[in-house]
Amino acid sequence: MPLKPIKYKSRLEAIKTDPEKAMEYCRTKLRKPWPAAEPYIMKSPKRASFYALNILKRRWPEAEPYIKQDPEAAVPYANVILKQRWPEAEPYIIKDPEWATLYTEYVLQKRWPKAEPIIKTSPIYWQYYKNHFNIKD
Repeated sequence: MPLKPIKYKSRLEAIKTDPEKAMEYCRTKLRKPWPAAEPYIMKSPKRASFYALNILKRRWPEAEPYIKQDPEAAVPYANVILKQRWPEAEPYIIKDPEWATLYTEYVLQKRWPKAEPIIKTSPIYWQYYKNHFNIKD
């Protein structure tokens, strides 16, 4: 039995519901926002952050509850889109020494004493943090 050809509409539907594929389709083919895919894209924090930064190029409040839960997504979003501290994301960012360090450098632009015990758990990031903020032991 021969295979049925995939119809364009059903293929687009499959792309739309996959956050990674939808993001890539927006970036490479559409080169503009795809509102029909946004409910799916926003459920992937990294894809949602990338979509806001590179496709929408603006704040995306509907996706923020997802973005804030992933430090790797939240820090660039706070830095590039919000351009300010993001208190709602800090409980998630503070759990990761790497992203807490980057958050202090690029977003807060000052020491974050509350995060220092977490950052100290990573010798590499603690050294980087100390050097950046001129901390002497």
